[in-house]
Amino acid sequence: MKSLFQYLLRMASAVVICCTVLAYMCPSVNPAKFSWLSFFGTAFPWMLLANLLLGGIWTWQGNRFALYHIAILAFGWDHITGFIGFDFGKDAVPENAVTVATHNLGSIYQGKEATDAWREKRASAYARFLQESGDPDILCTQETSGKFYRLLAEKMGYKHTFNLKKGTVILSRYPIMGGGDVPFENTSNSTLWADVRVGEKKVVRVYNVHLQSNRVTNTTAKVIQKGDLEEDETWQDIGFVLGRVGSATSLRAEQAQKLRAHIAACKIPVIVCGDFNDTPNSYVYAQLSEGLHDTFRQKALGLGTTFAGALPLLRIDYILTEKSITTFSCRTARDGDFSDHYPVLVSLGI
Repeated sequence: MKSLFQYLLRMASAVVICCTVLAYMCPSVNPAKFSWLSFFGTAFPWMLLANLLLGGIWTWQGNRFALYHIAILAFGWDHITGFIGFDFGKDAVPENAVTVATHNLGSIYQGKEATDAWREKRASAYARFLQESGDPDILCTQETSGKFYRLLAEKMGYKHTFNLKKGTVILSRYPIMGGGDVPFENTSNSTLWADVRVGEKKVVRVYNVHLQSNRVTNTTAKVIQKGDLEEDETWQDIGFVLGRVGSATSLRAEQAQKLRAHIAACKIPVIVCGDFNDTPNSYVYAQLSEGLHDTFRQKALGLGTTFAGALPLLRIDYILTEKSITTFSCRTARDGDFSDHYPVLVSLGI
């Protein structure tokens, strides 16, 4: 019996290590060619847990297999820091720092009818939440209605807003000099940009990004909560989720390439905010973070989870900056109930 257990444990270790290697490959491989590979990148947080668990078991048994898990984690340390922040310092934030936030507000109404009274109540509560969480000077929101963001702008004192009726909105206490979009075809998702003057002679370009959604949240929650592997319906739902995620991942790769080219052509410092709908172990993240600083990697502590939906541990919302911009702090506010995403807030020296 003991030998059978040891055999199954070795098999589990081999599978987890192989899957972890495939996850490490994801940022370098365009999912338009190998869409199936992206699933390993998405699953990396759970592979990390599996490596830690199996490594702990082997260590307890005094078995050399523990070294294999330690080695694979050490080799992929840069991947781990995309999900877990290790900044234990508490840098002072200067008074002139600029606070920037990003938040997907697709669930702001909690599934209720958006009456004027409910909209007013939610906007007031959300404004208080923002003020208590860091009172951002620049706020980028995704999946936001026109009526809600105008109400929010009034309550938060955002005198300047930019929106092209596509759900992505940039709200700012600093003047917006102009803006536009990065055109995506055949999708309701969008990316906007606005040039914001944060000082007499300082202008930065703020991108508000919402890449292609998977649109499988409800089905995924159904499978997790009520799925029965002996039922045909469960397997149909699983097939639907895998197919939808695969096609969306390929489309996001195209969008990321277009956005990367747009950023590269920009002549002023950039701040890239938004919902990438992909994890740090993805081709999309690798494209968009190239040459930029990830504020989470620089100044965050703890798990970087930004998605509050059915799948735990996912980090899909980001704020990236030009390397000339200093990050003083980065945090994810998880004490609100305003969306199935958590807002990311950073303090920057521009």
